[in-house]
Amino acid sequence: MKQNNFVFITPAFDCQDKLVQTIKSVYAQSYDNWRMIVYDDVSTDNTPQVVEDLSKQLKLGNKLKVISRTEKYGEVRNTLDAVNFIDNDEIVCRLDGGDWLVDIDALAILDEIYKEANPNVLWTKHRWAFTPKNISGQLDKTVSVYKQPWVSSHLKTFRKSAINNINIQNFKDDKGDWIMIACDQAVFLPMIHQTMTENKSCIFLPITMYHYDINTNDPNLFKNDRSKKQKYSAEWIRARGFIK
Repeated sequence: MKQNNFVFITPAFDCQDKLVQTIKSVYAQSYDNWRMIVYDDVSTDNTPQVVEDLSKQLKLGNKLKVISRTEKYGEVRNTLDAVNFIDNDEIVCRLDGGDWLVDIDALAILDEIYKEANPNVLWTKHRWAFTPKNISGQLDKTVSVYKQPWVSSHLKTFRKSAINNINIQNFKDDKGDWIMIACDQAVFLPMIHQTMTENKSCIFLPITMYHYDINTNDPNLFKNDRSKKQKYSAEWIRARGFIK
């Protein structure tokens, strides 16, 4: 059976000190049929140079490249832009700059599941920093994904074909601008909704594959302005629902 091609889409902003670990966690995979695109979203540090230097050091050639934006795109627009250059049968993996894969066999496991179960969308367990905290879980397929808690978190993967034919307005706000916060939900909820509506497979894999780099000891973690805006945006996305 033909091996799957995995394409990592990695938005990155001012993460020069952590990006090496992100990339090396992919480089270390036992399954080698992957490539990685880092989208530098107007960083003020040396994020793009770190990618270029590491690509040369590891002799990755076309397997790793960086695209530097001259204006802020955000995760949603970067993801939608990236999939335009990905084949329908390729599998997209969303890995944020500064986070990393925790299992060197992650792609080998995903390859087997995508071969056997042929899901449109698949997500896994993760960990918040070096703690057991994880918000990913199983969906109730009898209830709209928009009416359920956000459990489709890292590691988020999907076949490129799963995002085809989704109304682009799902990824924009009511003013027609790209959604810039709560972006993971803006991208994945429409795909999961369409997958479930079409009775295609979406899978939660209860294996921890992803390290979410977050300071769980910060007393203001969910009290700052960005966290409040993220909560509001996520609630708005869910209340609006799927746009056909």
